[in-house]
Amino acid sequence: MRVPGRSRLTTNFDIVTADVRDRDRDRYLSVLYAPEAVRPALLALHGLDLELGQVVAGTTDAMIGEIRLAWWREALEGLDAGRVPAQPLLGLIAAEVLPRGIAGCELAGLEDRWIGLIGADDVPAAHVAGGGLLFALMARLLGGDAGVAGRLGEAWVLGEAWVLGEAGVLGEAGVVPKVAAPLRPLLGLARLSARDAERARAGLPREVPGSLARQWRLLRAIALGR
Repeated sequence: MRVPGRSRLTTNFDIVTADVRDRDRDRYLSVLYAPEAVRPALLALHGLDLELGQVVAGTTDAMIGEIRLAWWREALEGLDAGRVPAQPLLGLIAAEVLPRGIAGCELAGLEDRWIGLIGADDVPAAHVAGGGLLFALMARLLGGDAGVAGRLGEAWVLGEAWVLGEAGVLGEAGVVPKVAAPLRPLLGLARLSARDAERARAGLPREVPGSLARQWRLLRAIALGR
């Protein structure tokens, strides 16, 4: 994880926060609506998912990509044994996520969400299921229903896949379940994804991440639950 021009950032939390904010403004903004106590853990989970996605996006050799993902899986599993590398994201996970009852071996399962994309022409079902796993883990931090959050995460991934024109065989985008208040930061992301899919089907360009229109849609989901 590299954050150019951020030499003054000194803590793992600062580094991961800046990284998530720079890579995915929508995710960063959604975390701001979560209880303050769990924001570092949520940012760590988003940061992990984004990092694994970057491994795939930056891979030109399938074998090298698989090796890099395997390193992350082993590093995450090693956290359960107290092995914490000098790496900001892993350090934040060890400090904020593991103490909240989520094991490194559970986080290692997110590798399955990304490894199937290496060299793939279409989005595999495991990638969608991995989005469900990510949201289910976040639901445990937020105190919400993990099963509902899992369905929410799958809808989130399907919406994004539709934007890329790769979800035809997986299912219809935009089917977002109703959720209780604790899960509304995740609902906001799913609603934004459904909005993107609707625009893609209408032939409209994708909105700028973090734009006022997107912030308003996020706020509406969190305030009204729809």
